[in-house]
Amino acid sequence: MNFEFDNNTPIYVQLVEQFKMRIVSGYLKVGERLPSVRELALQTKVNPNTVQKALTELEEQGFIYTERTNGK
Repeated sequence: MNFEFDNNTPIYVQLVEQFKMRIVSGYLKVGERLPSVRELALQTKVNPNTVQKALTELEEQGFIYTERTNGK
């Protein structure tokens, strides 16, 4: 995934918008597993906390969901 950012908008907001575009366009398929926060941080070259904030926002907006595991 290739991400580009500008300096006028917070990076997490830009991540949210770019993920929405990929979801709506079908680039990211329904049920497709996203890379981990760390992997996304490396791919996007941003702080993992920023990636987590963007993913939380996407989840709150209903674009993604998290499957929690019990660690087994």
